[in-house]
Amino acid sequence: MTDRRILSFGSLNYDHVYEMDHFTEPKETQSSLSYIRNFGGKGLNQSIALAKAGTAVFHAGRVGSDGQDFIDYLNRYNVATDYLLKDNNQATGHAIIEICKGQNRIILHGGANQAIDEKQIDEVLSHFNNDDVLLIQNEISNLSCLINKAHNKGMYIVFNVAPMNEKVFSYPLDKVDMFIVNEIEAAGLAKCLSNEIETIIETLKSEFPDKEIVLTVGENGSYYICGEELIHQDAYMVEAIDTTAAGDTFTGFFLASYLQNHCVKAALDLAARASSITVQGKGAAQSIPDIAQL
Repeated sequence: MTDRRILSFGSLNYDHVYEMDHFTEPKETQSSLSYIRNFGGKGLNQSIALAKAGTAVFHAGRVGSDGQDFIDYLNRYNVATDYLLKDNNQATGHAIIEICKGQNRIILHGGANQAIDEKQIDEVLSHFNNDDVLLIQNEISNLSCLINKAHNKGMYIVFNVAPMNEKVFSYPLDKVDMFIVNEIEAAGLAKCLSNEIETIIETLKSEFPDKEIVLTVGENGSYYICGEELIHQDAYMVEAIDTTAAGDTFTGFFLASYLQNHCVKAALDLAARASSITVQGKGAAQSIPDIAQL
């Protein structure tokens, strides 16, 4: 692959993060140990990860009238916001995040992320050419339209299938070039009932024989799958404090390296190192390391 322009068309959420003694049970009310509002959303996190990995990235998406802070925040990390639309009729998306002993539970409200329309898609894609790269996640509206139009332009489409839900199967997945998934998303995408990694991998190979697939499996590392090619990368073992943006960090650093013509093994290793640093910090985007830290 050559070094190409990357368009990250994705979500932006205010993350309301509560540190908890334990996860809240039904009918239970408990006080949090701490609270902080962060900038998040898988789209924003992955754009910042790409930028921190040393890659030029354009972010497209939509925020509400309360979203100017997002534009300033992305600009601070050298993410281009030319195609980020402010919609005064919508609220910016937000997430409620419980953190407990390094794990998290998340409630997501789409807000302006679910107001992406065909007009905005056409305007954004008019600035990109064939062989440019489109990175998407499953947190914005009109993904079928976006995938179809990007494919028709000849763009290389990377789909981080998160969150995994039934809507995914309504998208033109045959036009996606690379899937990035964790083991839960992979099993759902492949419609595999087993939780055995080997079985999930074989099912993915059977269901998507002509696609590139990057599969992350937590402490068991990650895999690159393409046809009969299978490459494994060990995880770097650290004490996790907050896993919120670990997957987004992995996605950004892997793509940054891979699209700059580094071999798959080197790209997987860089992503593993970056995500191991992310989980040692609190928060989402602010916990993503920059390339100098690696």
